[in-house]
Amino acid sequence: MKYPGLTRVLALDLHPRRFGYVVLEGPARLLDWGVRTSRHKDKAADALISAHLRPLLELWQPTILLLGDGPSQTHKSREGRGRPLKRIAIEAKVHRIAVRILKKRSMADEGKKITKYENARWVAEYFSVLRWKMPPKRRAWESEDYRMSIFTAATLAIAQLNITNSSRAPSSPRACR
Repeated sequence: MKYPGLTRVLALDLHPRRFGYVVLEGPARLLDWGVRTSRHKDKAADALISAHLRPLLELWQPTILLLGDGPSQTHKSREGRGRPLKRIAIEAKVHRIAVRILKKRSMADEGKKITKYENARWVAEYFSVLRWKMPPKRRAWESEDYRMSIFTAATLAIAQLNITNSSRAPSSPRACR
């Protein structure tokens, strides 16, 4: 990294065969964003890590790798989800990158629940370059747009950098997890 005082954060929103990511340097500089997909049904996690995550780690050399703790799942699916997290942690350790998993707040702490779409809209206001990536509001019978992973990852990065109290951030009581 050119300036050692700045924190470069790579935030990932993991799904079974894809992940959304953002790279932030400091609280206000968005460097890169996108969604990476693996078409391999078998060993999708290995393909994602070797073909997509490793180049991101080598290119951006982040100081922190952020992962979100997904919604509560059944015991069987939690076991399957843990394996890719371990592989990602090993890959980050090889590149000397700290890994942090942000836990979702309990319902008692949240108060009013903010939807993913409202969070995405808040992120698009904060980083105006992402406005054109903003997916339309989802209807009940539609599946989630793949671009929503970018905004979820950006929300993780913002929560890590504690940008919500800065003067540039729009006022939103619970915009970040």
